[in-house]
Amino acid sequence: MSESISIGLKRAAIALAEQLDYARAAEQLGVTSAELRKQVSALEALLCLRIFKPRQRKVELTEEGRFLIKVFREAVAFYERKEKEGHSGPDR
Repeated sequence: MSESISIGLKRAAIALAEQLDYARAAEQLGVTSAELRKQVSALEALLCLRIFKPRQRKVELTEEGRFLIKVFREAVAFYERKEKEGHSGPDR
């Protein structure tokens, strides 16, 4: 994978994993459901795997998704710690 995954995409996936509902996750992020769906679709395309499985009006995490969300949470927490310390870097 030559492209990096932005903090924004990681946060979108985390929000959806927490809410398991596009509408609630989109509201939490301050975006539309359509925009969140685009972000998640872009993330899954970038990774070449499914993170979420659709379930009627909601979603559930795939096995790979459960693993990735843990990694994403750690990456976002690390990024936020560095940001607080004044080490702002590229949005990755």
